[in-house]
Amino acid sequence: MGTEPQTAPKMEAPSKAAIAKAAGIALAVALVLLFTVVLPAEYGFDPLKTGKYLKLTGIAQAGASQPKAAVPTPAPAGIYKPQPRIYKVDSQDFQLAPGEGVEMKYHMQKGAGMVYAWKADGKLAFEFHGEPDQKPNKDYYESYELNEQGKDSSFGSFIAPTTGIHGWFWQNKGDKDVQFHLHVAGFFDSAKMFVDGKPDDVPVEDVK
Repeated sequence: MGTEPQTAPKMEAPSKAAIAKAAGIALAVALVLLFTVVLPAEYGFDPLKTGKYLKLTGIAQAGASQPKAAVPTPAPAGIYKPQPRIYKVDSQDFQLAPGEGVEMKYHMQKGAGMVYAWKADGKLAFEFHGEPDQKPNKDYYESYELNEQGKDSSFGSFIAPTTGIHGWFWQNKGDKDVQFHLHVAGFFDSAKMFVDGKPDDVPVEDVK
């Protein structure tokens, strides 16, 4: 007896509705996993409280608590300026009667520095200022600090912004004599004292 050949059943392509249904199910599963597993474990965000129940939020917290590698901060560059000669020192004692004033200035190159200290036994009005060698007019000067109320001391450091003479004018506005002492050290090459507006050269010496 002969047998009839059997034919394979015909496969039909899934309909668009079936494809859409499968995609919807996959999306729903992905969203469920996102909110129940991924967000609690990776970011500590647990809106459905499933991460807490499954003990997944601790993973995110442990990751956040890990110390981050420190990024080294480069050290700021220091200011280094060599000078052509050794620095000088000067020390002066003054006494001002009521109403009297005196001015002391040092000639410095632009960028040269000095440290200073002056201390009085009473208050003195003063101005710390400078006059460049190259002035736009004869009355031009640069004011660094002005105190008309008076102080009995001042200490600090100074970098000359211009080549010229830089220093202080003090005035006794009180009713008693005031004595004070000035000490400076730095890269200046000469000094002048002004009494009643008249300049007198003051010898300065290299540091020993």
